Amino acid sequence: MPDSHDTIKLEGNLRRFIFFRLLYSARFYYPVFTVLFLDYGLTLEQFAILNIVWALTIVGAEVPSGALADIVGRKRLVVFAVVLMVCEMTLIAFAPIAGFGAEADSSLLFWLFFGNRVCSGLSEAAASGADEALAYDSLKALGREGEWAHYLERLTRVVSVGFFVSMIFGGLVYDAAVVNGALGALDPSLSLAQTSVIRLPVILTLMSAVIVLTIALGFYDIDKVRLRAQRENQAAEVGLAARLAEPFKQIATAGRWTLNHRFVLFVILAALVLDSVARQFVVLASEYYRVIDIPVSLFGFIGAGISLVNIFVARLSRYLVTHKTPMTTLFTLSAILLCGLSGAALVLPWVGLVFALATFAVLGMVQFQSSYYLNRMVASDIRATVLSFRGLALNLGLGVASLFYTALVARYRLKLPEGSEEEVFASALPAFPLYFIALLSLLVLGSLVLVKDRAPFNTVGGGVTQNEGNAEEDGSAGTN
Repeated sequence: MPDSHDTIKLEGNLRRFIFFRLLYSARFYYPVFTVLFLDYGLTLEQFAILNIVWALTIVGAEVPSGALADIVGRKRLVVFAVVLMVCEMTLIAFAPIAGFGAEADSSLLFWLFFGNRVCSGLSEAAASGADEALAYDSLKALGREGEWAHYLERLTRVVSVGFFVSMIFGGLVYDAAVVNGALGALDPSLSLAQTSVIRLPVILTLMSAVIVLTIALGFYDIDKVRLRAQRENQAAEVGLAARLAEPFKQIATAGRWTLNHRFVLFVILAALVLDSVARQFVVLASEYYRVIDIPVSLFGFIGAGISLVNIFVARLSRYLVTHKTPMTTLFTLSAILLCGLSGAALVLPWVGLVFALATFAVLGMVQFQSSYYLNRMVASDIRATVLSFRGLALNLGLGVASLFYTALVARYRLKLPEGSEEEVFASALPAFPLYFIALLSLLVLGSLVLVKDRAPFNTVGGGVTQNEGNAEEDGSAGTN
């Protein structure tokens, strides 16, 4: 057990992680994400291309950053992630706006958003796995790793409340009538142009990024002792080539371990199938709200309502992982997502919100349950790397889904040359449930063919506990 001084620092890590996740993920532009890009002057196709750039950036950086987190320390990667967050918001906070009759260089606008997406992808990759591994190892050092599911539920509650506030406020400050109405109440001569109002959610997120940076700098670097011990076990003089090869050796070690633990691989691939389709829809949610006739001023309230529902969803997630088998959990989430996507494709004014809610709920449940299973099963020295495999899979899935969506939009653009953005958008929605059914079928068939021992799939909690042995062990016991 750690001494009292270390205990205080470790407890501080747990609190800081909650506030870090709260401010890092609850961004003021989320309720208007799609329309923000379009209102700046980008086209729907450019928006889709930028999402592909974002996903591919994460795909390229996810695993190396996870390995670096295990090698150089999780705190350093978390701080680096927040520095990139500040950069990504700065790039577009003062970017020229080509919409609403404003004069702007459209190519410059696209490249500024391109830089934003690259910085955002690198930031997500650096934080993914590193922040979670830092929190779990802090809990483990306190001898309380059995509380991980309860801690995740508490994290979800706090982050949901933060989303509630940021969604409402972000949606309101994007509505020029609301903003100018509030300013006029203070002073009748005060008002902001539409082009200035568009920037407000981005500027607010930039301000919160600075606060997140101070939180990240305050983390207790729990990896110091572990990394010092590793260095002492190494030769006194290690060549440059060996140091450069170390992250790749870490990736290879974690990769072999993951491939030899088929249940872990299944959890990652199941998360990919569910998350990629749900996230592609969620990315487009604000445009979907427009299509079903919901005013922009209500977008934030919708996001706030969804965040409150996530509090209930967290409890449902904990119940599923602690009382139901992984296969039951998979099919429960699949049924919820399929209902949501199918209902959304009907484009029912206002009623469509119910189906959007189901899709949002699945995202939170995937994050909760994959985190529960993976952190229980993976040893500390490769934890961030294996968690980065999950991040890689999720973003690779999103990248493929974005490519699919881009091609689909281009096809309907040709079929509807005179159609509006809303008409093209609505025409593509029925493809979402079909795409999900295809992915789910491949996952189930693959698991039936490739996995001989199905006991973990049909045992509550996966029937596994954390492997504290040698992470490089390739024993046959790991091939379930």
